[in-house]
Parts: sequence; structure tokens; C-alpha cells
Amino acid sequence: MINSIKNGFKDTYLRYSNILNKYYPSHGSTGFTERNLTNNFVAAMEKEIGEDCISWFEAPISLDNKAHIDAVIFTDDSTILIEAKRFTSPESKVNSVKSDMVRMHLSSSIELLEAGLADKSQGRKRYSIVLADVWTENTAKRELFDNWPKCLSSDEFVYSDKISFGGLHSLGSWVNDYKLLIAVSEIKI
Repeated sequence: MINSIKNGFKDTYLRYSNILNKYYPSHGSTGFTERNLTNNFVAAMEKEIGEDCISWFEAPISLDNKAHIDAVIFTDDSTILIEAKRFTSPESKVNSVKSDMVRMHLSSSIELLEAGLADKSQGRKRYSIVLADVWTENTAKRELFDNWPKCLSSDEFVYSDKISFGGLHSLGSWVNDYKLLIAVSEIKI
């Protein structure tokens, strides 16, 4: 599954490159909504995995406080939880991501997500994915990018990557500042 996630992230970059070479979807600010990152990544994963994949957005992980995650992907043998963030304010957003990571690793979150699965196969692998974008126009954001994913946790991630868009054909100087990030952990319950 890790290779599929790696390929999905690379395809997300290609999807974004295609879009951003033809259209700049933000005017007067540095920001694209998290939903675009989640949707493009899930579409890339669906393409990578094929028929053995279903996905759902805004999936509930708690009935008590109506908490949700941005997306979940199920395959025959894996569950993938996805949270996306825009690092507009690195310190507060990093703390928010850390809280999201804790929520994604709770057995109660996994149990609720998987309660509706028709096939609850033994040996199911579970992963949490943090997807993020950051505009590195200031020192704090450059440091976040440089220290990714260590800024989230000292634990080892099964996969992490960061991608720059400096090679786009766009005339805007923003291409040097815009970056995509991913950090993947295996969930053990």
C-alpha cells in the first residue's frame, strides 16, 4: 500500500502541475482550500488502486462530538484516513495536525469508520495520512518545510515527502513558494 500512496502523491503533484500551468485558482492571496488537496489526492489514489477502492469525504470518527476526518479510503485489506491542512500559521496548524493525528490513531475512530464495512477482513492495515500545502514566503513556513515531517513528531513515518513547483511554466513568482507535503503513519490497534 505504501507504494500506492507514493504513486498517488506523485500523481497528485502531476494533477496540480497540470492545473496550475493552465489556471491559477487564487487571486490576491496565497491559498487554495484544503478540499482541493484532498479531492485531488483521493482521485489519484482511486486511479492508482482501481476497482479495489472506495472513498468517502467528511467521514465521521466520533458520534459524541460529531468529529470527522477529511476523507477515508477503503481497499479489500486497508483503511486510509486522510487529513489535509493549509499551513497558513505554522505553529497553530502544526498543533492542530498533531491533534488530528491522535484522533486518527484512536481505536474508537477506526471502529466507527469500519463499522459499515461489509468485509471486515482480519489483517487489515491502517494508515493515517497528513496532506498539507505551504507557501514558503516567510521564515517560519520555510522552516516548517525544511523540517517536514519532524515538526509533527519524532516518531518514524512509514513515508513522507515534500514537493516544490518551481518547474511550472507560470509567470507568477508564487511557483517558487508553493509546496505540497505528505506524512504517512501506520495505525496500530
